[in-house]
Amino acid sequence: MFQLITVILAAGQGKRLRSSVPKPLVKIKGKTMIEHVIEKAFYATASRKAILVINPDFEGDFLSQLKVPVTFAYQSVPKGTADALAQALNLIENGEDILVMYADLVLISRDSLKSLVSLHIERNCDITFLSGTTERRYPYALVERDERGRVIAFQEKKVPDFDPPWEFYIGPIILKKSVVEAYIEKLSPNESTGEIYIADIVSMAIADNKNICGFVTNNEREFLGVNTPEDLKAAEEIIEQ
Repeated sequence: MFQLITVILAAGQGKRLRSSVPKPLVKIKGKTMIEHVIEKAFYATASRKAILVINPDFEGDFLSQLKVPVTFAYQSVPKGTADALAQALNLIENGEDILVMYADLVLISRDSLKSLVSLHIERNCDITFLSGTTERRYPYALVERDERGRVIAFQEKKVPDFDPPWEFYIGPIILKKSVVEAYIEKLSPNESTGEIYIADIVSMAIADNKNICGFVTNNEREFLGVNTPEDLKAAEEIIEQ
C-alpha cells in the first residue's frame, strides 16, 4: 500500500524578512505561513502525518502557534536542504515516500500538489518534482531535458548558458526513502555555500537512471518564496485574488 509522509523544511529564521518571529510563523492573511503549507500538504496527500524540521531554539514558538499535531526534527545550523531532510529520516518508516515542502513557498497551489502526488503514484516514480518554465531567472535549481522530455540535468544555483524559456525546480518534491538513503551520505558540500542540497540527490539519481518525473506548472505565481517584506506584501496580494 502506498504511504506518503510530509516533511516541511522550516528551520530558516528569515533574517531578510526582518521579523520578530521565525519566518515560518510570519502571518499572511491571519494565518502563519507554516499553517498554509501544512493545510495544502494534508489536502494533497490525504494524510495528516507531517514532520517539521525546525531550529530547536524556536520549538516553543511553533508549539504555541500550531493547531494540528506534528512531529519535530531539528536542524540547529543551516547546512542546506539535504541536511535538513537528513534530520527527519530516522522518523520515517521504510517504504514511506516523502513529500518535501518548504515553509516559505506558500503560493504553491493545492491543484499543483495534487497533480504532483498523482503523477508520482501513476508512474511509480523514484523522484517527482514540481517545476515551472519562465523567461525570468530564479535562484532555484535549473532543470534540463533532452528532446524526448527526459530530465538529464538538475543543478542547484546553475546559471543558464542557453536562451529562455528556462525550467526551474520550484519547491515540492517527492522522493522514495530508499533513494534518499542511497545518496545522502555521498553528497559533497557546495563549494560556495558549504551546504548540501536535495537537488544533488536528484542529480545523482539521474546519473543512475532512476525514474525521475516532473510536473510542470503554468502558474508563475507559484515561484514566489517569501524572503523579504516585499515578497510578503506580494504574497498577501496574490492570496487575496
